[in-house]
Amino acid sequence: MENLRFFDKKDYITIQDVLDITGSKINSYFNTDTKIYNISTLDSANESDISFLNSGQYLNDFVKSKAGFCLLQEKYLSKAPNKMITIIHDNPYYAYAKIVEIFYKPKKFVFEENKFINSSAKIGKGTKIANNAYIGANVEIGENCYIGPNSSIMDGSIIGSNVIINANVVISFSIIGNDCEFLNGAKIGQDGFGFVHNKGINHKIIQFGIVKIGNNVEIGANTCIDRGAIGNTIISEGVKIDNLCQIAHNVEIGKGTVIAGSTAVAGSCKIGNYVQIGGNCSVGGHIKVGDGSKIAGMSGVMRDVAPMSVVAGIPVMPITKWHRLSVIFDKLINNKIIK
Repeated sequence: MENLRFFDKKDYITIQDVLDITGSKINSYFNTDTKIYNISTLDSANESDISFLNSGQYLNDFVKSKAGFCLLQEKYLSKAPNKMITIIHDNPYYAYAKIVEIFYKPKKFVFEENKFINSSAKIGKGTKIANNAYIGANVEIGENCYIGPNSSIMDGSIIGSNVIINANVVISFSIIGNDCEFLNGAKIGQDGFGFVHNKGINHKIIQFGIVKIGNNVEIGANTCIDRGAIGNTIISEGVKIDNLCQIAHNVEIGKGTVIAGSTAVAGSCKIGNYVQIGGNCSVGGHIKVGDGSKIAGMSGVMRDVAPMSVVAGIPVMPITKWHRLSVIFDKLINNKIIK
């Protein structure tokens, strides 16, 4: 499991641990010493995993889920698969956050006094590292790379060959392929924006995913890519992302996709292959953007986009419709029908 390069994981917890940690209750009698081995999403969990249902939006995933255990509100009990052990909590997302704190803990960073390159790091032939760049413990860097001034490659990260990392870049919790370039100030693998509100307090959720970047990817200046919360953030082969973009946790971007500057992609979006997204767009959480689609600049994507679509506007619609509406609005304003 690649994530264990970066996190210490508890082997298992029991149902009784879940009840004690979260204040949940169990729907019927089960052996509370039953072991739970991991946390997963509803669509990827297996019989030894615990998951959670936070909203009716995910009912389809819930009824098909193979999760052995699930945190949920009482109103969804009747929808549970037969073999699933259901654990009831008024705020399942909060209960999940409490369990994550027990299961996963980021490994403590290891610093060696007066050393910019940790003695455990593996550096390939021909790689050049600026005098004040920092390379952490157990980092692996391939051949013929360049690490620029003031850049930091934090503990456990893996960098392929022929990778250019310019000045002031920070890479952590990441595995990166070959022939990539990171422009000045890019930040890869930071915490996603994960909080859950419970009884007047916003509780931080541990993010235990990583960032996986394929070959031949370019990331623009001051762009941020957050690591996954559950599962990983994935940037596929050949993706090009411009300056000042935000890619949130658990986003998946297909191969050959191009994203222009100042675009923000919210958590758990799935963007297909060879998509083109114009500058200053916003893509809402859990949206699916189909292969080959094009999104005009300054658009707001609030619903799924079908493959090979060309869309624009807020919210997005077929671009021809958006142009017609723009002409109508202009006529209404010029004729002073709308002030």
